[in-house]
Amino acid sequence: MLWLGWVQPAHAYLDPGSGSLLLQIILGGLAGVAIAGKLFWTRILDFVGIKKAETAETESDAQG
Repeated sequence: MLWLGWVQPAHAYLDPGSGSLLLQIILGGLAGVAIAGKLFWTRILDFVGIKKAETAETESDAQG
């Protein structure tokens, strides 16, 4: 714990654009994860057969 007192100053700064860049990276990553998750979940439902049953019900409701 004593080494925390011996930290040297970094003599650095963050541009105003750095926050914008970090925000874009975070939001882009979240959007990518959301899309990948949706595609993956759809494939799981198709494999199990749940999605096909829902589609058949929707088509029969639309016709009659």
